[in-house]
Amino acid sequence: MDLFSESFLSVPDATIVNAIKTDGLFCAPAALTENFLSSICEDVERTGYGLNRNWISPVYTRDQLFLCHMFAVSQSFIKFSTHSRFFKLFDQILGSSYRLKNHRYYETYGGHHMQWHTDNKRDDVFAHIPGLIVIAYISDVEDGEFQIVRGSQKWSTENGYSDYTDQFVEQNCHKDILSFNGPRGTLIIYDTHCIHRAKPVKKGSFVRKSILFQVDGALDACEPLLINPEYIDNLDERIKRYLGFGQPSGISIYPQTDLSTMPLSRQSEIFRHFIKSKIKGFLRHVGLVAKKIPR
Repeated sequence: MDLFSESFLSVPDATIVNAIKTDGLFCAPAALTENFLSSICEDVERTGYGLNRNWISPVYTRDQLFLCHMFAVSQSFIKFSTHSRFFKLFDQILGSSYRLKNHRYYETYGGHHMQWHTDNKRDDVFAHIPGLIVIAYISDVEDGEFQIVRGSQKWSTENGYSDYTDQFVEQNCHKDILSFNGPRGTLIIYDTHCIHRAKPVKKGSFVRKSILFQVDGALDACEPLLINPEYIDNLDERIKRYLGFGQPSGISIYPQTDLSTMPLSRQSEIFRHFIKSKIKGFLRHVGLVAKKIPR
């Protein structure tokens, strides 16, 4: 299965690298194929509901859904995040010393308000760590799009903190705010030192679906990684280093969730699913008993 469109593959590496070094990011609309996007959606859909289910399932916060173990459920995501095209770009920007820090499929719902921030952090604390993030839209994004302050990677490290108020950005960076509406398959690569956010949306029915992975130079501060080994067919020494084989994880997985973080609407949805499955099980049992009754 081809992952990338010809239009993205035809972009010279130097063009992407120069854009990231100058503006802090590179964006390519329609960079991913429909086959790849459909495969990601199917892999996520198969994870289903996770009530007392001994396998990988999504988790909820108040206004987002996260599936943070794509290496256990999606071979397509693995091929995407370990693609040689990315390695060539990472090598030119970060050098040879970097590692996969985190990854996820996630959905953002109406009412979510993300603070402007940078991602050069360690344990949620500002740190001088070189890094890049790759985001891809899995759904069409007409609102709630990714926003970034162009060129902010050049000066944000001077401040020594990662979070910025809406007021600060509006007053000091308004002319440099870039917004990236785009069709599903839009690909964005950006410097973790750039100030960015997802544009807030109040509409209750809003959903934005995306995938993301981050690489940086903090080799001992990465989230734990669950892997289905049958999905990796190119496990060479470079891939082992990139995925952190034999190296400490160092940080907890994000987000930290339990039943209390799940919205009541989602709890009700899972409860309905649970009741439905119990009824199906009961009917199957009744059917089996009926078959055993002598006639």
